[in-house]
Amino acid sequence: MNNINAVLFDLDGTLIDSEFFYFSNWAPILAEDYGLDISFDEWIERFAGHTLHHNVQMLNNEYGLKVDEEDMWFATRARYAKADMRTIRLMPHAKEILTQLSDEGKTLALVTSSYQSTVQAVLGEHKLLHFFKFFVTRESVENPKPNPEPYLLAVDKLGIPKDEIVVVEDTSTGCTAAKEAGLYCIAVTKQVVEQKRLTHADQVLNDLAEVKNSLISLN
Repeated sequence: MNNINAVLFDLDGTLIDSEFFYFSNWAPILAEDYGLDISFDEWIERFAGHTLHHNVQMLNNEYGLKVDEEDMWFATRARYAKADMRTIRLMPHAKEILTQLSDEGKTLALVTSSYQSTVQAVLGEHKLLHFFKFFVTRESVENPKPNPEPYLLAVDKLGIPKDEIVVVEDTSTGCTAAKEAGLYCIAVTKQVVEQKRLTHADQVLNDLAEVKNSLISLN
């Protein structure tokens, strides 16, 4: 790689500790409305990192349910609003890595399958929005991760060579999108089930402190 000039971050599970929040809001809907009980491990293995559309299709095709996507969208948004997404915590070392990279003059951007409203609510609450040059959200693309479109759009917005860009992701879905876009991808997760699916990542690390150190060594 050339010197790193830009870092593209995923949001959920990478910068914010959101997967248990999503699980705790989806699980009651699935149990009460569809009679399906899922564990957090099952959520991580099958649902985390995917869009609502993908998860609804998976529930219908693999679990034999009859879930309407629009109904699930309204049901989950109602629960998110009541639970208050602003209470979602940052992942350990998130603010530190953003601050250091920004101080070093790196361009930072966010590439997420979440909606702009989620980005504004959570990162706004933690006062992190100013670190990012732009946001590629679910509304920005026709084909979300694992399709490479979100990362190809980000590369176009950056206007720099791909070998000056690093992606930080936490799921196989996101890493697939980054690699198919031709980008170097660091995966960061302590979830063993996810680590086993990240053989296509250039690195698999445990937390953002390790990512920060790795980015220093790549320069």
